[in-house]
Amino acid sequence: MQIIYEDDTLLAINKPAGLSSESGKALHPSAEKWAQEYTSDQRREAVGAFQRAPYLRAVHRLDRASSGVLLFSKTKSALTNLMDQFENRTVEKIYIAEVVGTLPAASGTLQHHLAKSPDGKAAIVSDMPFDGSKPAECAYLVLEKTATGARVEIVPKTGRFHQIRAQLAHIGCPVLGDTRYGGQPWLEHAVKLHACRLIVQHPKTGERLTLEAPLPDNWQEA
Repeated sequence: MQIIYEDDTLLAINKPAGLSSESGKALHPSAEKWAQEYTSDQRREAVGAFQRAPYLRAVHRLDRASSGVLLFSKTKSALTNLMDQFENRTVEKIYIAEVVGTLPAASGTLQHHLAKSPDGKAAIVSDMPFDGSKPAECAYLVLEKTATGARVEIVPKTGRFHQIRAQLAHIGCPVLGDTRYGGQPWLEHAVKLHACRLIVQHPKTGERLTLEAPLPDNWQEA
């Protein structure tokens, strides 16, 4: 696991595709469990044996199949502060996606209405509002053309479930590997959607903190 930032308040990693963000009932591994074990090992090395594991919680989530910057809080007060930042939409999130198909323009904004499917495993997208839906908006910029589509920068303005994947698929440009939304197969439990940059206000110092994660090496694979 690649650590991209750490201090006494925060831990940020470059999550690989295939790991859940948070620990839960699922049998597959989670980045949060790895981070908890890592911080416990660090504490043990620093102070010796201890009775209780240090506090650590994921501040936000990335889809299991996606990769990129994932931020954890080491204190309850920092977690509350950061969750407020996400709730108030002051956090900047930038993604890179590789899609199949042709986007409608070199840059633009996708505006749809989205809700979870009845089984909670996918997003339903419509151009018009429908019962239970919420607005979903993201800006995009085509970075380069590929043999089958394009590499695109995505800046979500809202934070809906599977928003980027579902909105891109809705306009006929599914993310490579995202078979759930009609994309071409790539690698098992992986899609070409990467959270490359996360910008927050440090909950302790108040300074602007930019966290960046390089693209996975396996993006060079077909």
